[in-house]
Amino acid sequence: MASLFERVRDVVVAQLKVSPDEVQPGSSLVDDLRADSLDVVDLTIAIEEAFADQADFEIRDEDAENIKTVQDILDFLTEHGIS
Repeated sequence: MASLFERVRDVVVAQLKVSPDEVQPGSSLVDDLRADSLDVVDLTIAIEEAFADQADFEIRDEDAENIKTVQDILDFLTEHGIS
């Protein structure tokens, strides 16, 4: 089974149309992966959908504002019981 990072990376690659090599835990969504504010909204929705079968959670606007890096996504998911 793929690791949490690999699953998040796949969603980020699909949403932001970037190379898997560009997606690292420390990658900034805006600075490194060139996401704009709409991309970040779309990414949060895609993350919710991708992990909906594992936990019932929602990325609220105030949570999304704190998601700046791939590691922030991983931390958020881990906090909600997804591994």
